Amino acid sequence: MNAQLRRPMALIAGVIAALAICCGLMGAAHAGPLTAPADGTYLTYQYAGQRLYIGAIGSSEQGHVYCIEAGKASELSYSQEIALADTDQARRVAWLAEEYRESRDARIHAGIGVLAHRYFDLDANAWQSHWAVIQGQHPDLARTADELWNQAGQSMPASTQASYAYEEGLRSGTVSVGVKNSSGVMVAGVPYSVTLSGPAEFVGGGQRVQGVSADKTITHAWRATGEGEVSVSTTYQRPALQQLVSNQDYVRFAGNTDVPGSGVRFSVRKAFTPALGTVAERHVVDAGQPVADTVTSGVAGASDHWVPGLELNATGWYFDRIDPDALDGAISPEQGQSAEAFLDDLASRGYKPAGYGEAVFDGPDQHATVQAHTADGEPYLAPVDGGFGTWVWAFERGRQSEQAREYMTQDVVTPFLEIPETNANRARATVESTVTEHSATVGAELSDTITVSGFPDDHGSFDGDDAYGFGADIAYAQVRVWWAGDPADPTNDEAYRPDTVEEPQEDDNHRLLGVWEYPAVNGTIRVGGGAPDAHGEAVRITAEQHGWYVFVYSFAGDDRVMPVTSAYNDGWERTRVNEYDTPERPAITTQVDPETVNIGEPFHDTARITGDIPEGSFVVFDAYEAIPEGREPGGNGKLVNAHRVPVDHTLPEQVVSSPEVRSEEPGLVYWRAALISGEGDVLATHELGVEGEVVTVEEPVEPVTPEKADPLPQAGSDLLAVFGVAVAALAVGGVMLAGIRRRS
Repeated sequence: MNAQLRRPMALIAGVIAALAICCGLMGAAHAGPLTAPADGTYLTYQYAGQRLYIGAIGSSEQGHVYCIEAGKASELSYSQEIALADTDQARRVAWLAEEYRESRDARIHAGIGVLAHRYFDLDANAWQSHWAVIQGQHPDLARTADELWNQAGQSMPASTQASYAYEEGLRSGTVSVGVKNSSGVMVAGVPYSVTLSGPAEFVGGGQRVQGVSADKTITHAWRATGEGEVSVSTTYQRPALQQLVSNQDYVRFAGNTDVPGSGVRFSVRKAFTPALGTVAERHVVDAGQPVADTVTSGVAGASDHWVPGLELNATGWYFDRIDPDALDGAISPEQGQSAEAFLDDLASRGYKPAGYGEAVFDGPDQHATVQAHTADGEPYLAPVDGGFGTWVWAFERGRQSEQAREYMTQDVVTPFLEIPETNANRARATVESTVTEHSATVGAELSDTITVSGFPDDHGSFDGDDAYGFGADIAYAQVRVWWAGDPADPTNDEAYRPDTVEEPQEDDNHRLLGVWEYPAVNGTIRVGGGAPDAHGEAVRITAEQHGWYVFVYSFAGDDRVMPVTSAYNDGWERTRVNEYDTPERPAITTQVDPETVNIGEPFHDTARITGDIPEGSFVVFDAYEAIPEGREPGGNGKLVNAHRVPVDHTLPEQVVSSPEVRSEEPGLVYWRAALISGEGDVLATHELGVEGEVVTVEEPVEPVTPEKADPLPQAGSDLLAVFGVAVAALAVGGVMLAGIRRRS
């Protein structure tokens, strides 16, 4: 190497031999000074009688410089910077130059100088000549250079590893990043960045984070901001090498550059769609009983994940009195339809809620049993007139907290008449009946009149529904007739007076005389007296011996109507049969007062009692609510219900009265009065509708005033009409004259 210096400054620094291979891209021209090499940054060797340097030939603001032109004189300045190509050799030399910037180990810097010449010297032949001399004078330097080369290979970044993981469904998770060398081993200390593109951000804000690698992956938490695909891109920094153009060219560390690394893609979803499952607590509910539903929270699909601890309020609506033909098709809300709009749709079809319920859930797979209440907050009770009932439940977005609304995009509404949440409400049938004769003699023909109400109007026509699990209507009710008494001693019949609600077991003193079927529908049934049963067979019941004869009406019940059985000890349903007629039998004669009233006017009933009256007897008055003419009486509510009036058993004749009553509805009010013994036997009564026991309630008639009178006829009108009008006019005129006279 030429030891002659081109500038005076070089004389101070000495001759610096530099060896390099020129490769790379030309950069912008940029002159700059260099400083002489510091002690501990180079070794010397003798070549052709000259003392030369191997190692850091000088220093700059960016670190040491290493020569790449063996045999040329060096100078402590450069005229141009050229960025070398991004190769493995360039990265390793650049990494070593930066890694040992502060080192004062001359052998290390000499090893770096060897590598710079080996891979970048501009004159390979010249370098080989110098290298042969150097190895002779520094035999361990080749091993040092190789060790440094391997160290750079293990420590220098070559790629990134990126992966993702979900934590809370698709709503949040982590991105893990590691920097690897060319052997796939994690490298620590390398700056990197991670960028999210799509509907997600890192916890703490922003879509870009920076870090420094470690010997294991580093995780960064993210959270979804919407729904869609997120792309993750990474960059990492690796060293670059720069060529300095001078009389003898140099290389030096040129700083770190950002290099794209590997990336990943994944789907995210911030919102979730909750779900509601419901099952009616009881499949069949009796009239007057509460209605409850078991509600279960859930999510709509595999990609839906409930926010842990997030409370959602569920609202329920219960619909009743639904007809059987509606079971043919459930009604589902349209896609995205709100609960309010769905309820309006149901209302337009005639379905309005009668009960309400609420439940709160803070996670999936939770259960709540909810009892329906009315709009006033009172417990809802199943209607006495029956029908089917069903629930509709919803998570209404507008009723949720501000936090919950961030995760719900729309209302979630269950269908109307879903099978699991539909139940049958059984109607309560009522029976009003009275035997034709409460006292008779052996050989008499007995009969009973039974008025039944409370059945659905279409009872008997419902064939059941297998899908919903409801059974068909039971078409027939039964009437059973019992005999009770002492077959040998008529004076002992009193011992077997019916005194229990339940029917007895058959024995010597209790016999079931017959069972007949009648349609299980509303209306009046005539049992006995030759009237036909449900199958068209004439029914006749004859009192063949003394004792008690009791009629019992019974309906077994089905999914639409509750069971009903008249009481065995009902005094209205039994006849006392004696061997001989009793001449002093009590009698009752009744008369309403008045027989015609306007709405709101008072009226009452009177009863005239004659005959031998047992001590403790009383009169019972019943008045039924007004009904239209032609409708069967006895199946409706009452204005007066079993009002008792005591009677004096010592009087052979007396009159008692019911309390006064008023009707706010027009129609016919049917009365019935009965004389009852202290033991509950009906001694005397009458059928509903007998003469004198019906009050007609009328709408008040608005009086005709002169202003509302018809106008006078025109010429040519019928003579009789003219005459009638003239009389009316005269009457009106008379009133007017009278008024004038009064005013005077």
